[in-house]
Amino acid sequence: MTLSSATAPPRSPRRLPGVRWNRTSLVVAVTAFACVLVAAIFVPPYLSLDPGSSRVALRPDSALHFPAVAIHAATGGIALLTGPLQFSRRLRRRGVWHRWIGRVYLFAGVLPSALSGIVAALLTSSGPVAMAAFLSLDILWIITGLAAYRTARAGRYAAHREWMLRNFSLTFAAVTLRIWLSALVAIQLPWLDSLYGGDFDQLFATAYAVSHWTSWLPNLLLVEVYLARQAARQAREALATALQTTAAAADNTETSPTPA
Repeated sequence: MTLSSATAPPRSPRRLPGVRWNRTSLVVAVTAFACVLVAAIFVPPYLSLDPGSSRVALRPDSALHFPAVAIHAATGGIALLTGPLQFSRRLRRRGVWHRWIGRVYLFAGVLPSALSGIVAALLTSSGPVAMAAFLSLDILWIITGLAAYRTARAGRYAAHREWMLRNFSLTFAAVTLRIWLSALVAIQLPWLDSLYGGDFDQLFATAYAVSHWTSWLPNLLLVEVYLARQAARQAREALATALQTTAAAADNTETSPTPA
């Protein structure tokens, strides 16, 4: 028995059935994983309805503070879990599923979480910087969510996609808040004694206030840069197509026979 000298063709990487991985799919998958992780860790303590389980400092003089924070966290968890599904191409092809998940995302997640977040922001004990960041985020969350809904209802799906990207960048602040908070605490630690006199609580309070701005402003800025670049590329492609069409029409005019 002899061995053939022909070599077998290299095997392509094994893929999951029905899954086509590309850069967009990877970004959506990582984003979805981060959203599920944050929701799984930070939402359950508020489902017990026990103020003692709150992860944020509560105002002892307000009976509304904990309910507002709890509703904000629970419905925010719904937004985190359903938001990434809106960017699934497979679900977008199933229009009914896409529409219903979008309604759950907006009406059971974003809107109640933003409205209760406004109440929680007005009652926060974290100072005016954090309050302003909370209020700005929640108001923009409502505006972009309603804009996404209205453009979808009007059949303006390109505009709907843009507003959804803006809106979800604000939803994703729940994830980036934790990243920025950890980073800002770590960055300041070498100056704990010189700047804060060894008071870690003061250092943390500063990082906490700043992180509520950095949690969503960079997200929204990245989306705006992405949309601007996409619009510029589409404009260049449209211009190139128009020039090609004009050139082709001119060539046809020059080569067409003239009547005797």
